[in-house]
Amino acid sequence: MPPVQRLSTSITGLLCGLIAVALFSGFTLVSRIGLTSLLKPWDLAALRFGIGGLLLLPVLVHHGLSKVAPRDALALAFFGGLGFAFCAYVGFALAPASHGAVLLHGTLPLSTFILARTTRARSAGPGMTGLLIIALGIVTMAGESAARTTALQLVGDGALLLASFSWSAYGLLARRIGLPPAHSASIVAVLSMSAYLPVFLVVMPRGGLFVVGWREVLLQAVFQGFLVGVASIFIYSKALALLGPARTSLLTAAVPCVTTLAATLLLRESLSSVALFGVALVTVGMIVSLKASSGRS
Repeated sequence: MPPVQRLSTSITGLLCGLIAVALFSGFTLVSRIGLTSLLKPWDLAALRFGIGGLLLLPVLVHHGLSKVAPRDALALAFFGGLGFAFCAYVGFALAPASHGAVLLHGTLPLSTFILARTTRARSAGPGMTGLLIIALGIVTMAGESAARTTALQLVGDGALLLASFSWSAYGLLARRIGLPPAHSASIVAVLSMSAYLPVFLVVMPRGGLFVVGWREVLLQAVFQGFLVGVASIFIYSKALALLGPARTSLLTAAVPCVTTLAATLLLRESLSSVALFGVALVTVGMIVSLKASSGRS
């Protein structure tokens, strides 16, 4: 690839990655706001998959599934849709937004690295020095709140870690299959909608969506259904195609910094000096690892 084209590809991928950071931070904050009201995780999932699936249905009809193995399509939908979303929503419901930022998005470089090594996926790996700094930052922030952690928060923290591994698995799988970002996003959204909405309408308890104010429903519908259910998957898939899963996951290490600081302003969550130090470590580790992986490309 000519140097000019390589630079253009890197810049486009970086922009997609930064937009994904903003959307992921908003995902944590807006979900936490919704789940502290009368909305439940299954309500947010219905908005995400229902709206996202309908919006991307024409894309899937256009591309079809003939060029995708059935097990790959189901795996994309699970890891990038149902599995990720439910683990994330349960975590957001039981743990503070700062936990969601660190244990979900902040661990993506580590979970991607572990899965890539476990599955022997071909990916430009980040530098170990940067990963160790990220890990130290995550441990610092997690340890800072350990004294105040309840049993439910521990369950929420575990769900957030599962969501991190689920999203990393989606990134590695999407990269291996090599589908266009819009096609990959449509598979996730439409198959998740087809699997989930019948269960929601028949099995899940009523409430939430039917009793909260229309402004709150509209906020969650726009954010969960369009910005997260459609835009974030497309933009993240585009970044994956241009940068690869390792570099893309490194950019998401900025999410804890953005989300934790925003949570202090919007959700009035306290932020200690120890937590700030952890945020700084994660940021430094992300930058070190990104430079290391870029130098080996």
